[in-house]
Amino acid sequence: MENVDIKGLGDLKAVTDLFSQVGCSEDDNCIVVVTNRDFGTASYAGDIMTANSTIAGAKAGGVVGGLVAGAVAGAINASVQEKVGEFHNSLDYKKQIAFDTRNYAGFLVNVISTGIGVIPLKNGGQLIPNIKDLKTDADNFVFFENDEIETKALKKLPLHFSSVKLALCFKGTGELKVDTPWECPKKHKLIPYQDENFNKLAAKLGK
Repeated sequence: MENVDIKGLGDLKAVTDLFSQVGCSEDDNCIVVVTNRDFGTASYAGDIMTANSTIAGAKAGGVVGGLVAGAVAGAINASVQEKVGEFHNSLDYKKQIAFDTRNYAGFLVNVISTGIGVIPLKNGGQLIPNIKDLKTDADNFVFFENDEIETKALKKLPLHFSSVKLALCFKGTGELKVDTPWECPKKHKLIPYQDENFNKLAAKLGK
């Protein structure tokens, strides 16, 4: 399957075609681009806290935010690091894609009636997730059926007004109840359909 860069990501027809090719398309698609707030961390815990160096940042992160809640930045200890590692190692292939910290800087997401399709996005070697650098990795598309998802919601991010967190909590991830660390812009100049589809997504999720 041919992958697309930002030129293709900004074309609703092109991304709809991508999802059609992997069998994840219907009349009422809801396609948005999200970035990975936990991307670029070399270790499961310590470096995530470096990236989210405030208490607010920690709360808004992925697995570490779920573990430490109100912990002070830098207070992550070995036992927490071990639990984060155990969490990642316990995930099946699809959930490992969703919580990836090393390979995928973002995700192209399609919320349809039967579930949520996810095409991972690579970052062109850049260290910080930036929509202009993203390129699809359609060969690693994954689909989560509705009965695999415990909760899905749009949550506020501390000190962010133009984006929110698309927070999916999957069944079978143990007691941590960790949300996906996906930052979803409400609109983006390079993604013309983001604004309309974000509003559609907010309506679907009741926000």
